[in-house]
Amino acid sequence: MLASRAMDVRLPFADRMAMHLHLAICENCARFARQMHEMRRLFRANADAGDGATGLTDEARQRIATELQDQLDR
Repeated sequence: MLASRAMDVRLPFADRMAMHLHLAICENCARFARQMHEMRRLFRANADAGDGATGLTDEARQRIATELQDQLDR
């Protein structure tokens, strides 16, 4: 879905406009987009909390990034 992809990369102008128009008329997709933004906000807030957890290793982050990119490229 464009809304989730738009959170990670800047979409071309035509795709951004199409997405905004669709979200304006489709309540289900608009709700999904709001949920995705809220989840991202909560994950970032949790990561910024500095609870002493070391988080993911650089190797784990790279594996995740590679897998996500592979999924986007399909």
